[in-house]
Amino acid sequence: MAQRASPSSPAGAGYDCPSAQPDMPGARPFGVISGTAGETRIAFFKRSALDDFDWRERFGTTDATRLFRFGARCEEGGCQHYDGHRCSLGERVAQGLPPVVDALPPCLIRNRCRWYAEQGGEVCRRCPQVVTMIPQADTPLNAVAAPR
Repeated sequence: MAQRASPSSPAGAGYDCPSAQPDMPGARPFGVISGTAGETRIAFFKRSALDDFDWRERFGTTDATRLFRFGARCEEGGCQHYDGHRCSLGERVAQGLPPVVDALPPCLIRNRCRWYAEQGGEVCRRCPQVVTMIPQADTPLNAVAAPR
């Protein structure tokens, strides 16, 4: 199990963003979007599912966020959700969304995930409902996604 970092961990700690864009350096999918427009869920990949899978060649970056959830190195100060010390989006997800799973889902990036390091397992129980391309609607996900 990864150790939780303090919310005041120094910048450059090498965390990954679990809400990355596919055009970010080193971006890689760690789950596929499933469910419905009103109730999306992420089906997390097993490591072996990504062997020999070149998502860029097959899907490009234009529509990739409609298909996959991506992880990439956290850009910290280059991101509107980073407040100088922690990820405010991860905090809003942990506090503003209901849990959708009872146990921590399998996750390829948990050991490097900024949200997990800062918020612990509670954010993981909410993570499967987070998608990058949020359908336009008045939902809790839309409410927590807006930068503050």
